[in-house]
Amino acid sequence: MDMHDVSSIGWVHSIASTIALLAGGWNILAAKGTGTHGFRGRLYVWSMIAANVLAFFIYRFDLDVTRSFKPGPDVFGVFHWLAAAALFFTLWGYYASVRQKKAFWAYSHPVAMVLSYYLLLGGLVNELFARVLVLRPLGRFGSPAIGLSQFAVCVATVVLLLLFTVKVWRCRRTNRVSQAAQESSAA
Repeated sequence: MDMHDVSSIGWVHSIASTIALLAGGWNILAAKGTGTHGFRGRLYVWSMIAANVLAFFIYRFDLDVTRSFKPGPDVFGVFHWLAAAALFFTLWGYYASVRQKKAFWAYSHPVAMVLSYYLLLGGLVNELFARVLVLRPLGRFGSPAIGLSQFAVCVATVVLLLLFTVKVWRCRRTNRVSQAAQESSAA
């Protein structure tokens, strides 16, 4: 693993990203709506805020969007914009988490959090190809290995989005049916 050029900001960014990977992954797999889900969700949100804000201060390498995606140092480019998108989705998902009684927010919460996690995993894939010495030869710019890895993460994200959308639909439908039954029995 090549970590010799990581700054102190980069290390804190890496630690926050690792915490987010663990907390977010656990929340995706674990039961929803529990107190521990909420705790891990807040841990995920705060670690994502830290990781993505710190990403804005890392300028060792990026792809310049104003110069045909030319790679280079000291550029605020694609990876920084992806960090901004991850921050947006994370904050949107957190905002939606306490407003799920309304349908829009009930669907928004899992969608935003899954998209946020997708961007985190995409960053992990890029870092693995950049830092792990065995993978580095496969990770040259435009490499099919990176493209296939990112595609696999994208497919998994689409599957999760579909699963969570159906889960929210079923839960809301069940709640409406049981609420209607209670109202009819009370009348």
